[in-house]
Amino acid sequence: MKIFKIIILFNLILTYNTCYAQDIKMTKEVEEIFFLGKDSIVEFALDKVGRGVSIKNFNQIKVFTDGKEIWVSFVNPIKYLPQETVFYFDVAVGILQQMVSMSPISNPLDYNEKNISFYKETKETKMNVQFVLQAINKSNETDPIDIINFKDDMIIRAYESYYDISIVSEFQESSFKIEKVSGKIYDTEHNHLEQDPMEDEDKYEFKEINWDNVKK
Repeated sequence: MKIFKIIILFNLILTYNTCYAQDIKMTKEVEEIFFLGKDSIVEFALDKVGRGVSIKNFNQIKVFTDGKEIWVSFVNPIKYLPQETVFYFDVAVGILQQMVSMSPISNPLDYNEKNISFYKETKETKMNVQFVLQAINKSNETDPIDIINFKDDMIIRAYESYYDISIVSEFQESSFKIEKVSGKIYDTEHNHLEQDPMEDEDKYEFKEINWDNVKK
């Protein structure tokens, strides 16, 4: 669970960094990779992940650099788990170091499987996620969600009569339950997250690459 939270925080740090990487001084190695273009970098990263994974497994794909390394972030901000399932939802790949970081998420928490696959959305899971989002946006128990601009990390664990929800944002972690039939929200909790020292600007300089400004 600790490794998973580290990956979530890493993805959130990258997501909330709205600056772009073109103002960062890059090493020769990073610059050479940079000018290969996003498609080639993403393809290389997917090859390192393996497991038959493709861009169809993810809702967001972004490329970041600190000038010394290039990271590709593959993310599903909303993670839906039926009962007795476990999936990989997010993965981060360091191109130069060829480092792959990912952690499975399960329902229930102690559920295990030997062969863990990457999550793929189905018509049923999409419909259930929409129900959860509508319930949240109709309620006054928690903040509404703008799915188009959603930058947080949400886990939805489905049980027989309710959904168990946890949402991690840049500064807050929230949890609550939603009744499947009525859509009623209950057992709401909110906890403030302390800033991690790793987020200090002098220590954590990863910025997203703005490909629209890359010279062809």
